[in-house]
Amino acid sequence: MLTTEIILQLFISGIVVGAIYSTMALGLTTVYGMLRILHIAHAGVYVIGAYIGFSVYLLSKNILLSFIAAAVCSMIIGLAIEKIIYLPLIKRPKHILLVISIALFILIEETVANIAGHHPKGFYTNIPNIIISLGNLVISSYQLIVISISYTALLLIQIFYSRSKIGVASKALIQDMETAEALGINSRRIIDYNFIVGSILAGISGVLVGLYYSNVSPYMGDIVAYKSLVVVVLGGFGSISGTIVGGMILGICESYLTVLFGQILPRDAFAFIVLILLLIFRPQGLFGKME
Repeated sequence: MLTTEIILQLFISGIVVGAIYSTMALGLTTVYGMLRILHIAHAGVYVIGAYIGFSVYLLSKNILLSFIAAAVCSMIIGLAIEKIIYLPLIKRPKHILLVISIALFILIEETVANIAGHHPKGFYTNIPNIIISLGNLVISSYQLIVISISYTALLLIQIFYSRSKIGVASKALIQDMETAEALGINSRRIIDYNFIVGSILAGISGVLVGLYYSNVSPYMGDIVAYKSLVVVVLGGFGSISGTIVGGMILGICESYLTVLFGQILPRDAFAFIVLILLLIFRPQGLFGKME
């Protein structure tokens, strides 16, 4: 039986996981909005960010340095994927780029596995995981870290896309690239900025997940790859605000559905259920428009 305390506790867990989903999926939605490419390799960037952050922490014992290193390395990998893979093949049919992106994601995973080992590694830090009681509710310091970093990043990204020239130009490219280019917008430069922002967020998300679950795995991108896709579909392809809200919704839905139906289906199956229902009743997503 779901009491008020349990409902609120599940809500807190949902927004923690949802924040990670949203942060991870933003790069996916901007790339699709501009290039119409399902950037599955974005999950590989996330894996690299997690392992770079983990490795730097082992050497330095400094979590801030881990986040910075993960962000920088993820940015470089993301830009390399854009420049070397996507842009030279941008005129090819989109299903070819999708297959290439999936193959690249698998290549990144297996490369990381061959270098770092195929088994998960414990990511333990010197940050104490303090349990804070708020009446009958409890929240851990790790949850507060995830919430504060993720929501700060999402807020800054929302301000960036709403008020900066690059952000406005990005929205223009997402809506209609040809018209935006005709008006003088440098599409290649704006695409570069979006790959930088999205890849940095992926790297930060990788470290956050490793910190939150106390381990990293070369295959940790498998689940993230399809859940990010669910978030993008849920919010509406190309919708930045929709992606942020979609991640929150998916995280909260998973939290409640796992408690209600967890004995019937595993947690990760509920993302597919949400996706199927959405495609049936609102295929353009919550904030998207029919094309």
